[in-house]
Amino acid sequence: MGSSPVIGSGGSTGGCCDMSLKCWCRWRWDHCFFSTTFLFFLASFLVLGSLASLFAWLTFPPYDRLSLSSLGCQEDNEGSWAIGVFYGDSPFTLKPIESKIFWKDDGAAWPVANPVVTCASASDAGFPSNFVADPFLFVEDDVLYLFFETKNSVTMQGDIGVARSNDKGVTWQHLGIALDEEWHLSYPFVFRYLDQIYMMPESSQKGDLRLYRALNFPLQWTLDRVILKKPLVDSFILNHGGNYWLFGSDFSGIATKKNGELEIWYSTSPLGPWKPHKQNPIYNVDRSLGARNGGRPFIYNGNLYRVGQDCGDTYGRKVRVFKVEVLTIDEYKEVEVQLGMDESEKGRNAWNGARYHHLDAQQLSSGEWIAVMDGDRVPSGDSFQRFLLGSSSLLAVVLLVVLVGLLVGAVKCILPLNWCPSGLEKRSDSLTAWERDRPILLSSKLRRFCSRLHRLSSSVRGRMKPNTCAGRSVLALIFIVGVVLMCKGVGYIYGGNGAEEAYPFKGLHSQFTLLTMTYEARLWNLKMYVKHYSRCSSVGEIVVVWNKGQPPELSDLDSVVPIRIRVEEKNSLNNRFKIDPLIKTRGVLELDDDIMMTCDDVERGFRVWREHPDRIVGFYPRLIDGSPLKYRDEKYARTRRGYNMILTGAAFIDSKLAFKRYWSDEAKKGRELVDKYFNCEDVLMNFLYANGSAARTVEYVKPAWAIDTSKLSGAAISRNTQVHYRIRSNCLVKFSEIYGNLASRKWEFDGRGDGWDV
Repeated sequence: MGSSPVIGSGGSTGGCCDMSLKCWCRWRWDHCFFSTTFLFFLASFLVLGSLASLFAWLTFPPYDRLSLSSLGCQEDNEGSWAIGVFYGDSPFTLKPIESKIFWKDDGAAWPVANPVVTCASASDAGFPSNFVADPFLFVEDDVLYLFFETKNSVTMQGDIGVARSNDKGVTWQHLGIALDEEWHLSYPFVFRYLDQIYMMPESSQKGDLRLYRALNFPLQWTLDRVILKKPLVDSFILNHGGNYWLFGSDFSGIATKKNGELEIWYSTSPLGPWKPHKQNPIYNVDRSLGARNGGRPFIYNGNLYRVGQDCGDTYGRKVRVFKVEVLTIDEYKEVEVQLGMDESEKGRNAWNGARYHHLDAQQLSSGEWIAVMDGDRVPSGDSFQRFLLGSSSLLAVVLLVVLVGLLVGAVKCILPLNWCPSGLEKRSDSLTAWERDRPILLSSKLRRFCSRLHRLSSSVRGRMKPNTCAGRSVLALIFIVGVVLMCKGVGYIYGGNGAEEAYPFKGLHSQFTLLTMTYEARLWNLKMYVKHYSRCSSVGEIVVVWNKGQPPELSDLDSVVPIRIRVEEKNSLNNRFKIDPLIKTRGVLELDDDIMMTCDDVERGFRVWREHPDRIVGFYPRLIDGSPLKYRDEKYARTRRGYNMILTGAAFIDSKLAFKRYWSDEAKKGRELVDKYFNCEDVLMNFLYANGSAARTVEYVKPAWAIDTSKLSGAAISRNTQVHYRIRSNCLVKFSEIYGNLASRKWEFDGRGDGWDV
């Protein structure tokens, strides 16, 4: 049985900081939960929380992103490294694999694009990985072996993985884990010496540099020897000028600058013994100058080149190449040269948009150069920084709420004085002993500090009068700042890394061509369109079909991918599907220049099309039925819970299949009707697909949101909706007479199971 709380009869009844401690400690629960202060805080966070939820609903994709792998690819503070392949006539003219247009019909990877080895491809092969990095090639005849660091998703430790390619690096088969020790491994430098194959991975965590020899290449290795009892980082061996040279970094010294130190040793054999260079350390400089090794050195035109890392802004920011001019036991000299590789301007939407820190370039027997490079879309420590920034933003919101409470009088004090006096009833013996031993001086100082804070809050409240115009303006400003900080905090913590990246299909990435049709009155739309979509991850090229007027200069358009303006002689909607031999990809996104949607929506559509490249996959569904046939909007299709047509103003098609069908003799009458009505080219394409196959021919993908920018510029093509729909209804009747009726076909929404077609 308990007794009712007793309210003290003594003590002040003013602000909480002035209240006697006896009264404070006996504060009734009903008074606490229904006090002005409590209700103010509750209302404040309900309002701010609702606004933050609205922000998240509008900003974050409403769909669960397909998991890259059920085994690995978890968010890692070290990054999300992946590996790409490059080709060139020299190591200074390297281009990514997508520039070679390698076609792999199985899996619709048309063409294959970087990255080609990822945490997902390793994990799906049964080797859980959070990221793959530090790639080294070993060329055996026409077979390529790729050794790389893979961070195990279970042990969170670096192991050495290996993959094999029989098609010059287009596709890779993961063979397994070549080396797994009890300590971290990375940087697997592999080389041949006297008919033996050796691997020298980084094992600085163990405190030495170890050399392994292949027993059964490429998966079985044994420790051959410890060649240096130093914790060297990112080391390689090269044969030059009659000696073997070992380059590596030792960060264990007191005065060593991490990522800015480089040392050299020399020997008559790669097996040692090794002697230090007389100038060691060769470098002990700023980490941005490329002292730390970044891959295998190479020889080109008789010159030796060393690859280094620029770690200035973040770890592994980019690769730098140095021409070695002098390398003797007494002297070392090198000078930086340009690598000649263009950096992506797509930012976090590019697989290597934030950093790339390792390069291994080798010449094949054919004379062509091949290189592997790792890359990451986010800087080092990105996840921790986002959490820190998000937490700081939310803490600032709490402080602003307290400030507003003080200004409006809902909060009476900043820090309540909750030190109970020694005369408080019903204390435990342990509490009494603690209070007896507590320094009185500390209690006194805390009380004085609380009193000063209370006086400060009273002073601020007295100076700022909320009922005045100035006071309301200050409160409004604080509220706006609080809302912004709340949204920022939610975005940092729950919004991910901000990348709208590509969705791989069967472990492979690809690219598509973006095609739009426009004319001079819609140039404003086009500029915004190109600037936005050129930064989407899988967009390889933009083709602008210019139907009328003076075309713009390419310099007028802000594009980070190649852009081509195809000027047409005749203003015809049929030009949208004109056969264009310069289009290099099978995948084409026909997208009107007045439609703006997220890159993530575009990437999802591309992923679905790659599953079914024989279909029209798009974002605007329609249901064609009735007698006579009548064209209706999307709302009608949803009320009937199905669709049988996809508007090609925002749809993926196969450039070879679709364009050939559209310009066939069979489609001639349809094209004539399109010219007659100056409408219905997308309707005709749907009829041609349906007429050409008894299987399903269309598939819908719901965009998170889409904006029609023509309404903003006043340059809409179809301003009168009723007239537009009447013309399309006429087209439906005409096309059904020529190509058959679509009404017999119907597919339901929400049939995929992933929520992308709800």
